[in-house]
Amino acid sequence: MKNSCPCHRKREERNADGTKLRKYRKVLTFFHENDILVIEIRSRRQKGGACLGEWTLLRYETIDSTNTALKSMTEAEHGTMVCSDRQTAGRGRLGRSFLSEDGGIYLSLLLKRSEPLDQLLHLTTMAAVAVRRAIMDVCSVQVQIKWINDLLVEGKKICGILTEVAPQGGVIVGIGINCNTDRFPQELGPIAASLCQFCGEVDREALLQALIRRLQEMDEVLFSQKAPWMEEYARFCITLGKEVRLLSAAQSREAFAEGISENGGLLVRFPDGSRREITVGEASVRGLHGYMN
Repeated sequence: MKNSCPCHRKREERNADGTKLRKYRKVLTFFHENDILVIEIRSRRQKGGACLGEWTLLRYETIDSTNTALKSMTEAEHGTMVCSDRQTAGRGRLGRSFLSEDGGIYLSLLLKRSEPLDQLLHLTTMAAVAVRRAIMDVCSVQVQIKWINDLLVEGKKICGILTEVAPQGGVIVGIGINCNTDRFPQELGPIAASLCQFCGEVDREALLQALIRRLQEMDEVLFSQKAPWMEEYARFCITLGKEVRLLSAAQSREAFAEGISENGGLLVRFPDGSRREITVGEASVRGLHGYMN
């Protein structure tokens, strides 16, 4: 049985550049379920007096995987989010594990889009732009993107994104941000970092709110403003203009990364002069001598 305490909140905040943030109306409900703290946040965005939809956040202290948990919620609606302070079985692309210690933000979002999956190939790249914007709304850092789903500060990974097909229909976007984490396994030391190492302790609540705002903006313009978002992605993508190694289950090939397609694919040129688009899930991209270089 839930013991809940709802409260209403109306806030007005400003971005780092002084512009006014969009207004939200929220109803927050706090309760315990199976000895896990859950916070439901229902948020109605207003634009020109019209409601753009309701998103719900379910928040846990510890969970195995936010993507896995959201997949199991068969009745979940568009905009349902699962967030945890820690994951015990976090996952990354291609079946890799994702370190998810205390001090991070681990969020999964359900987007029950009606479009066919082959029309949503650009979603991961647009999500990367949304996350980059959110981090820079709150933290004084310059964030770059490594194709396709990693965000970096000073060449070290501080965020990963995992997009999966949702059993409810549509897709689930999983996001893991290293905020105030200060412990990494020895093998990750050269490539991973936490935001706090560059800008001091991060206000995770402010960053979570900024992240939700930016994801809602992304959802609104997923097709109507795809081109400018792809341009922004390319502008901050450090993979471009470099020799890279394409790793797949079948082979490893060297190529030169030339650009980003309208669907978020990586446009490469091979040594023989031939060109092609590398799509999401087709291959991993590494520098010739490691993760970045």
